[in-house]
Amino acid sequence: MGGMLSSFFQSGSALLSSANHRTVSESTKKNIRVIFDALRANPRVTVVRLEALLCTIPKNENLLYVHNEEGYNLLQKVVGINNVELVRWCLSRTVDPNRGVCSLPLHIACLRGYVECVELLLKHGARVDVEARMCWPGPHNQNCEQRGKYCGPLPEVSVVDRSSDKLQNAIYYAIDGDQVAVLELLTQQGDHHWLPWQHKRPLLHIACERGAWACVKYLVMERAEEIKQCYDEYYPIHQASLHDLKFTELLIQSGADTTVRTTTQQMTALHVVFLLGKKTAEDTLEMVKYLLHNGLRELINTADSLGNTPLHALIVRYALEESRYGYDQDPQPWNKWDMLHMVRYLLQNGASPSINQQGNSALACVLRHVRDWEFRYDLLHMLLNYGANPNLVGRDGSVPLMVCLVPLINKDPLHHFTHAMKVFYLNCVRLLCKHGANPNCWSRSNLTPLHVLMFTASETISLSREEEKAGAFSFIRQLLVVLLQHGLDPNVRFSQRTQHILLSLMDMVQNARCPTDLDQVYDLTITLLQYGANPNINISTTEPMICHSQSSVFLKKSSNLVMYYYVQLLIRKEELLVEPEQRFKRLIQLYYLAMEHNQLHQCLKILYTQTSLVPMKPCLAGVLRELYTRPRTLKQICRVIVYRALGRRTAQNVNKLPLPPILKDYILNFHP
Repeated sequence: MGGMLSSFFQSGSALLSSANHRTVSESTKKNIRVIFDALRANPRVTVVRLEALLCTIPKNENLLYVHNEEGYNLLQKVVGINNVELVRWCLSRTVDPNRGVCSLPLHIACLRGYVECVELLLKHGARVDVEARMCWPGPHNQNCEQRGKYCGPLPEVSVVDRSSDKLQNAIYYAIDGDQVAVLELLTQQGDHHWLPWQHKRPLLHIACERGAWACVKYLVMERAEEIKQCYDEYYPIHQASLHDLKFTELLIQSGADTTVRTTTQQMTALHVVFLLGKKTAEDTLEMVKYLLHNGLRELINTADSLGNTPLHALIVRYALEESRYGYDQDPQPWNKWDMLHMVRYLLQNGASPSINQQGNSALACVLRHVRDWEFRYDLLHMLLNYGANPNLVGRDGSVPLMVCLVPLINKDPLHHFTHAMKVFYLNCVRLLCKHGANPNCWSRSNLTPLHVLMFTASETISLSREEEKAGAFSFIRQLLVVLLQHGLDPNVRFSQRTQHILLSLMDMVQNARCPTDLDQVYDLTITLLQYGANPNINISTTEPMICHSQSSVFLKKSSNLVMYYYVQLLIRKEELLVEPEQRFKRLIQLYYLAMEHNQLHQCLKILYTQTSLVPMKPCLAGVLRELYTRPRTLKQICRVIVYRALGRRTAQNVNKLPLPPILKDYILNFHP
């Protein structure tokens, strides 16, 4: 300990010595710049050839004060080109090799593996423990830690030269350059170069992290105890799995345990390979196969601290790869065939698509992260065929079906969906329902698929572009049909404000911009009626009484039927009535043809009475008067009886009737 402190203060005294603050004359600056030019022309130039210039530099002047156009002094330059003669000459001028903002001479020599220069620098007082950043071999940047932002890549600089931007000592730079001879030289000196406050990081971790193959082979033999040592969350096997397969093979052959997990996140090596790896799909699959054959097969369904298994990690990894499409990067992004191959391999080797720990689902993971809808369908199909549970509730309280549908209200995607995207979206919903997904599911916030579709429809009806609106409603109606075909109950209590789905459609009437919007309400209404929605539903409400001040007549609303609410909305929105085609009439007629006799007669009687008491457009009053005074035909009455007998599910049951097609169509579509 005393020796270390003595060594520190001995080197620190150099910082205070007057030799390091000597000025440099203009003639010396000029001569050193000439030497820089000579070195640029011939890096192997000898001291003898430069003797005439070197002799003119006074010994009382600090030659390290002079820098070339790249920002480096003479010692840094000659070390960088491995000119040992000039390195020896510079060190003979009593310069301090530990001074400098970045790219210290010893660090450059360690990075490049110049053993002779390293020995010379150590002999002349260069310290292994001094930490600095590295700008070399690029030009020096005043803000070294930000050099990656301002200095473009240099074509002549190899990957091995690109060391960490962090502060680090000479040993780390030797590992960065994979210079095992230099590393051996530095480690043979023992631990005396570490200062008391410096954390001694296991060197095997660094070598595995930075992919220094030669150093890993050396350290595995010299520091075998570090193979099973955890440092900064990770074991060496985790770092090795991010590089070529030979790193992992060497560690396992040397006794590394493949089943170890990171400290906080509890990730296995498979998690690390998928989430942190940057290898090609082929190399990744090769690594996965090797790990599974060497002890990780038993942990293939092990979840990390967030509840993600390696299968989840693989899906998230593909989402990251998907975001790289279109960029010229190396390695090339994975394609969907690579992903399907890896997912199939994991499933065949025991990966469970339904996690064995409550809180996550591979199906939901696919729906959240994968953006390509065609590929979503392929992945969902594969996972469901291997037994994935479509009703597994996630951490947010949502089942996969809700994860699929909720973005329709959180975003604005229908404007941007192509035809192919809509087709595969529908196929994904159909696939989930086919494998048992419950269309009447609830999220933690009491949101159901029916809520999602109705909210989306209410927002869509306010669009101004008719073509976009028609396309969006066609898609919403198709989604609704898929859910209804697989058991969606249209008669469940919708909400406290609107207790039934048919009444919630009246919100769309309220938001309608023009009479043509009523066609969309009609299409959704008839779809719901064909799949069991009850047009006779009696809705309790606390709406106020209707008052007409001119007649001084107060009418207490005595009908709670949806048809009544619809007419009241038409009275308030007269702009929907001013149209020659009278589109508003279709929805009234639909309820007229579908409702039971008692409820219909009661509702029409109240509405007919109001035609003489409440101001309304003559066209609306005429329609109500006509329906009230003209009873339904025998054929229409028979249809109501058949409709009720089929449980109001004509879309699913009408084909079972022994009737000609024209009558089936009459029953199904409520033709007059």
